[in-house]
Amino acid sequence: MKILTRIAGSRLAALSLIVGVGICMLVIPAFAGTLGANPLEALLHRSGEIAIWTLGAVLSLTPLRVLFPGAQIVAALNRHRRAIGVSACVYGLLHFTAHVLYEGGWDGLLRSLSKPFIWYGLAGLSILVALTATSNQFSIRKLGGRSWKGLHRLAYIAAALLIYHQAIAGKGHWRVARWLLFPLAALQVA
Repeated sequence: MKILTRIAGSRLAALSLIVGVGICMLVIPAFAGTLGANPLEALLHRSGEIAIWTLGAVLSLTPLRVLFPGAQIVAALNRHRRAIGVSACVYGLLHFTAHVLYEGGWDGLLRSLSKPFIWYGLAGLSILVALTATSNQFSIRKLGGRSWKGLHRLAYIAAALLIYHQAIAGKGHWRVARWLLFPLAALQVA
């Protein structure tokens, strides 16, 4: 367990894991040609799922730290909350880019704005972009710790919007959304 804690505490290991998950789930299948008949659609769905799971992971770290105060691995992972949160935004932006390409460009994106789930996704992504832009020491100093923390609590609203986006996006997506919603809600209540 100590070696696992040491690995989780390493910045390089944490960033390698975050990037590695994306590579394993997106890049390797794309180059291997295993994304199916519509690879762009597969990349669209996978990037969105990676983004929402990464956001769920970062939001679960603080409740886990409260529930297990002596767990060294939880403390080690908590040191990387900012990097994990930024990676959730990066995967979200990749998902947005895949959506724009899937819809056939900006005109297609504008046409897709008639679908309610698009608005929920854009609202959640906008919050994540704002949080990513302020995820640095300069912003903490300029905003002040209390204001910065209040701003970053919007991550919970982003999560709710994005889980709803996932749930109403189409057939079968609620199954994925509920596997994130229920454990995350239970951790927040605990």
